[in-house]
Amino acid sequence: MKERKSILIPMILGWMMAFTMSVFAQVDNTTSAEEGSSHSFYNFSVVARSYGDSIVLRWAPEDAGVWRLASNYGWNIYRLKTAEEYAADTSASIETLLTPTPVRALTLEEMKAKYDSSHVYVGVAAQALYGASYFNPKESEGMENYIFRRDQEQTQRQAMAYLAAEGHIDAADALGLRFVDKSVKKGEFYTYTIECLIPDDIVTLPKRILDVECKPFKRSFEEEIPEIHFYQNSPYTVFIYWGKNKLSGYYLERSEDDGRNWTAIHNAPIYGYDPDQDTYEVFGEEIGQILEYNVGYFDSLKLNKKYVYRVKAFDAFGDYAPERKSEPFEMQDFIPPAVPVLEFIFPENNNTCPLKWTVDQEDDDLKGFLVTFSDDPAGPWNNVSELLPPKTREWTDKNAHDRGRGYYRIFAMDNNGNVSYSLAQINNIEDDVAPSAPTGLAGVVDTAGVVYLQWNLNPEKDVLGYRVYFANQLDHDFIQKTGRRNEENNFWDTLSLNTLTKYIFYYVVAEDNSHNFSKPSDTLAIPVPDIVPPGVALLKDYTQTDESVTFTWLKSTSNDVVAYVVYRKKENEKQWKQVRIFSPLEVAEDSVIVFTDYPEPSAVNYNYCIEVFDNSRLSSGKTGQTTVRFRGASIIQIPLTLKASLSKNKTCANLEFTYEYKSKHDYYGVVFKSVNDEPAYACGSFRRGETSFTDCNLKQGQKVSYYIQMFLGKGKRSQPSKTVSVKP
Repeated sequence: MKERKSILIPMILGWMMAFTMSVFAQVDNTTSAEEGSSHSFYNFSVVARSYGDSIVLRWAPEDAGVWRLASNYGWNIYRLKTAEEYAADTSASIETLLTPTPVRALTLEEMKAKYDSSHVYVGVAAQALYGASYFNPKESEGMENYIFRRDQEQTQRQAMAYLAAEGHIDAADALGLRFVDKSVKKGEFYTYTIECLIPDDIVTLPKRILDVECKPFKRSFEEEIPEIHFYQNSPYTVFIYWGKNKLSGYYLERSEDDGRNWTAIHNAPIYGYDPDQDTYEVFGEEIGQILEYNVGYFDSLKLNKKYVYRVKAFDAFGDYAPERKSEPFEMQDFIPPAVPVLEFIFPENNNTCPLKWTVDQEDDDLKGFLVTFSDDPAGPWNNVSELLPPKTREWTDKNAHDRGRGYYRIFAMDNNGNVSYSLAQINNIEDDVAPSAPTGLAGVVDTAGVVYLQWNLNPEKDVLGYRVYFANQLDHDFIQKTGRRNEENNFWDTLSLNTLTKYIFYYVVAEDNSHNFSKPSDTLAIPVPDIVPPGVALLKDYTQTDESVTFTWLKSTSNDVVAYVVYRKKENEKQWKQVRIFSPLEVAEDSVIVFTDYPEPSAVNYNYCIEVFDNSRLSSGKTGQTTVRFRGASIIQIPLTLKASLSKNKTCANLEFTYEYKSKHDYYGVVFKSVNDEPAYACGSFRRGETSFTDCNLKQGQKVSYYIQMFLGKGKRSQPSKTVSVKP
């Protein structure tokens, strides 16, 4: 258990601040007032308690200097005569002086004569009032430091004196902070005046007046010991705590035989205090928060054993509340098993992989071991074995070859769910499994002879890149077009148009970390461009809402179309900007082209058009120009966050986002994408509840930016999120 900083000083200072606000709030059957308090700089608190046959008064000055002076000058206690007392003697004063000799602190000699030297509380009181100064000022330290240290010492002495007075009535009597009136009658009301005898030219204190009904004391709910609770903060220690109330100090006892025998686990009383920053730093956030409203104590316990605790407590008058017992408590096992040490991993025939491990000791509650595997030493870790018995120290992975190169880690777990694990160790399996053949190879050739190829990323994590091969005839030998490995899943090529060849042929091969090559992809035949422009895409219809516009074009009648390009610009702009490309594969045979755009609202009109390209790089020209104005939907501010990161091979952008919006109506979100600061376009959407999106259509060297926006229905949308960028 780590060393803990003493809580005595903050406890004392906290107790001093709370003395007049909390402890002395225990006035029983009394009311109080003060005289001259509006002109007084110093003050003192006073409480009273009636027992039926006597009334006890307790008081305490707030200032340490006033306390020291009052200990010497003393206090006078007056009691207003009752009607019966006044009728018996009408000639005298209406008050009776109960202290012919003022109540003041005993001298050190008087304390020694009256009390035994073993009386701890009186000893503390004597030390606080008369003990030698522990502060020895030096002239070199300066007057300001001297004054501060002396004041600090007096404050701490006052705190110790008040703690002693709280702990025992003998200490309160010895310090001159208590008076008992035994000349009372049950059922009478009495009015007391407490006066400090420090001369006014030194310190002015108000007189305090209390009204007390003389009747037997009955303890209130706030003066009883609250229910006892437990918080196990480590495998070896527990914090026992109960709520703060009007009680002053506490003693905690422990029983290991269900309450038949009790053992005191501390000597000095436990006091409540208000935790400060040091408390949180030493004990942690959980204990600090508990101490805000509770009193507590740390204890070290053993596992598999039941304990019962008992709390005893006293108040400001030295009276003890009825003791309180806890429910039985047993420590939970938070101790993890001994850490396994993975000592041996050696693949056999590059097929199976035996593992051996050791542990320093076998715990009694060890449940077993799990063998886990990961492609990365940082995880995540996947189970590759069943739960192995506690005596097991070796296991063979018969599927090591299929898993490929990676890392093993042994996890040990006990019956209480505690877990420990070994360091990660590489398996040194040689990767002789080639990647799968690339799929989805597609391409177009524009009118300048530029070929654009694209294919699906391989599912294997260890693929380093791709090599592109081409031929002018299907029966010719294919030649590698890429001078080196291409890390992206796309490729640009150029063709000479001075040829009679109608097709150009391509295929792609994947290469992994171990330089294993996949089988070729399906061969792609791309028509060489002709000179006949493709037919135009006719505008069939368009519809507009507050936040979007949807165009419907009839597809081109040409059968060699390779792309439909949609453009947009504002009326005050000269250049058209490309916002969307449709391939023929995205348009069904008997369908139309449908495009929805979500531009920013603007007072300037937007113009849209479409252009068709065929496989001969010929263009239909920009046709179907349409003008649209967006005055803007209702914007609802909702919290949006967006983060973007690249995949390991930098071919995909992974978007993670959050949004806080609740509605019984349906809503959705749109992901907008911008490449190299070009106009953003909708590249995808997500339904309510979805918080991630992956875009694998990235090109090396491009700056790609994203933002999201929620479309809430009925002409409402959120504000756009902040823009995030990645650069493959």
